Amino acid sequence: MFRTIFHNTAINIGHRHSLWLGLLLIAFSPFISYAASENLFKKNMEMGQLFEKCGNMQMAEQYYQTALHNSNEKDMHEQLQAQLGIVSTRKFTRPVEASRLNEEMERASAKYPDCRQQYLIMNAFISFRLNDKIAFEKANKEYLALCAEHDNLPTTFDQILQAMNEALNGYDSNALILLSAPSVDPVLRHDVRTLIFQMKGMTKEALDEQLSRAQTIDSITTVMYKQNTEKIGITEEIIKAQEKADKDKSNSQTIIIILLLLIVVMILIWMALRQRSQKVLKDKNEQLNAALKMANETDEMKTAFVRRVSHEIRTPLNAITGFNEILNNPAIELPQEERNDLMERINDNVKAITNIIDELLQVSNDESLKDYAKFDEVYCNQFFSTLLYNHRPDVNADVQLVYTTKVVNRQTILTNAEVLKKIMEHLIGNAIKFTQKGTIELNCQEQNNMLYLTLTDTGCGVPPDMQDKIFEQFTKVDAFQQGIGLGLTVSRKLAQKLGGTLYLDKDYTDGARFVLTITK
Repeated sequence: MFRTIFHNTAINIGHRHSLWLGLLLIAFSPFISYAASENLFKKNMEMGQLFEKCGNMQMAEQYYQTALHNSNEKDMHEQLQAQLGIVSTRKFTRPVEASRLNEEMERASAKYPDCRQQYLIMNAFISFRLNDKIAFEKANKEYLALCAEHDNLPTTFDQILQAMNEALNGYDSNALILLSAPSVDPVLRHDVRTLIFQMKGMTKEALDEQLSRAQTIDSITTVMYKQNTEKIGITEEIIKAQEKADKDKSNSQTIIIILLLLIVVMILIWMALRQRSQKVLKDKNEQLNAALKMANETDEMKTAFVRRVSHEIRTPLNAITGFNEILNNPAIELPQEERNDLMERINDNVKAITNIIDELLQVSNDESLKDYAKFDEVYCNQFFSTLLYNHRPDVNADVQLVYTTKVVNRQTILTNAEVLKKIMEHLIGNAIKFTQKGTIELNCQEQNNMLYLTLTDTGCGVPPDMQDKIFEQFTKVDAFQQGIGLGLTVSRKLAQKLGGTLYLDKDYTDGARFVLTITK
């Protein structure tokens, strides 16, 4: 299919460059017919050969067809010449048709050495075009034998056949050298070189060869036109018509140049649009890949979430179930003190489950709320000190709770007390969980119309590799501690919805220090 496209391109280019010649000759065909009335067959054959040399196979075939129509029905030699001419115009562009037509003349051509030679040449060309090495070698062998038998036959195609033989045997360089000989027909040289390049898959070289063919055809057309106007004796009126045709050719060339410029502009526009569409497509692909990656990450997060929540809830549930079975087992007698201890443990585990559910609900609620309403006026020192000291029963004996302040007792802020309490409860709870001895200090001060709450502990602190991750969902500093890793995530989001921030002071190394800022 690709070869056919190349040869069709060659026909179109050749036809375009020699179109003016065809129009002139067709226009003045009555004069030619009048001058050649005694041998119309011969003149049509000459015109077919002329157009074939110019590379215009379409016009050449028309003249060969006309020659066949005007041939003497009793003269088989004339008919064979015309039919072989038709085969020659189809040998590269329609090789299957050409092969079928050529084989019809196999027997008849045996009577005429020149026709037999032409038949064998066409057979070799068609076999080469179809890349049939066996058929080519057979035709070439018979051709050489015929030429040896009749030494008066022309040797015009010897060089080309030898080049084709080299190419089919894989010696492409030798073939190209043979084709460069001056005796080789220029148009035929381009056609055979194109076929060699195509057989080797050298697409660019084949296309370049077709473009060179077009330029060669244009040059040959001009030369052949001048030679044949003298040969067929066109009158002075035809010469004047030729001058007019030359002018028309110049105009046609101008039009062709304009069309070529338009084509170049269209190609540039097409390339720009194609580049733009490729960029859009690339952006879309990147977006799709990002969306796919995000979806995969979301699936992984969901899986991890379900696994972690299941684990965190199962642990206190197992404890509750076990303690409950002990308390309700009539076979086990427990002192009241132990019963109270078990009940207290059950309550602690119920609280742990409740905290997990509260955190999950809080995350869900935060997604739907932009900001929290601030309708509570609270006294800073009273509010924050109470929150801290309410946790005295929860800390070890070696841990001291300290509240310090730099704001006056009457200092108030307008905020959402419930949300602010959740943030502080989580921060204080975290500090208690990770501090076994030392101090947990809550400091309150104001600066630039902002309230700064700093919670400092002397616990294990946050490892450097975790400091940038602790505010991410499901991140835990200690995997063995209770919780699902949402507390700090929820607290930061709540702080932002109150118009503030929550961050870790990375410069503090004696434990952990979290800083909460809220607007006054």
